[in-house]
This record gives sequence, C-alpha cells and structure tokens, in this order.
Amino acid sequence: MTTKLGEGQRCAYTSRYMGQAYTYIAGISQNGREVYVKIINSLAARYFSRQPHLLGVTKEALLTLDLAEPTVAITIDMGRAIGNTHVVSTGEKDSIFYAHQPKKAINLRFVKNRSMESSQELSLVLERDDDGDYEIVNAWVGSLYPPFPDAADATDESKTYWQTHALTEGSEPIDLQTVTTRRPY
Repeated sequence: MTTKLGEGQRCAYTSRYMGQAYTYIAGISQNGREVYVKIINSLAARYFSRQPHLLGVTKEALLTLDLAEPTVAITIDMGRAIGNTHVVSTGEKDSIFYAHQPKKAINLRFVKNRSMESSQELSLVLERDDDGDYEIVNAWVGSLYPPFPDAADATDESKTYWQTHALTEGSEPIDLQTVTTRRPY
C-alpha cells in the first residue's frame, strides 16, 4: 500500500536527512533521541555489514539508553549470546604477533590458533550531532576496549590492556609485510 503526502506535507525522513543518502535510522533512545548510522565509510557500517543481525540488537539496546552526553561509549549486556567477539584475553602460552592494517601505521596485537568467543555484550560509541540526535560511530560485539598503545588517541590503560588481550588471527585484514613477533610497545 502506498500513502501519498498531502499538499505542503514533507516526508520527515527525507527532509531531515536530505543530502545524507547513506544514513540509516538505527533506532530511538529511551529519552526519544534518534540514533543513526552512516552506512558508507564508517567503522560502524563496516561492522554492521559483516553482522547485519546486530542492527536489530542495537535497536533493542538503544531503547534502554538515556542519551545526554556529547559522546557516549557504552557496553550493554543483552542477557543472551548475540555474536562472537574478536578480542580475547591472552596468556603466556599464546602465540602473539603484531601487524598493521593495510594503509595504516598502528600496530595491532594478534593471537594465533584462537577462535572468536561467544559474547552477550554489545559496545556502542555514539556522538551527538547539532540537532541533538546521535550517530553510531562504532559498534562491535564484546566489551569496550582502549585504543592500541601507539594510536594517537591511546590512553593510560592502553598498554596494560593490550599486553593481556589480542585480536584473533584473521579477524582483521593485515599488511603481511608488517608482521612481526617483536613487541612494538
């Protein structure tokens, strides 16, 4: 069934996001803030394209959030397994290597011969826009984690965290010419 707009009426979606053809409304927060994701060239879009079921999980999680801060970084326990996390804790017996992603200069820490682990946590990073709504700038299954130690936005906890955690081998594309077992940080 098609509904026609009356004279002078405008589609709210079209007028609000005019010029943003690749914006998807992910849901509404508990306090009525619209939350969207840019589906082209964003970290969140890359993750959602790999695991499209997470859009539904995100919509459900958003209903529990009262958004007020300019930037929100949060992990939500969904109470059930929602997917697999590619960041795992590591120990002395694990085989570790470091590598860059293509066209990037940050050393990522990887663990060989480990699989992704089931998780019931969803992590979201949201930024408030000029209209008071929120853009999902990043999303993933699993807990929040700090940036890598040699990243521009590294924190005091980055080095400590990434000495005991790693990405599972194969979870991210890497530049094979940068692979090393020597700890860069």
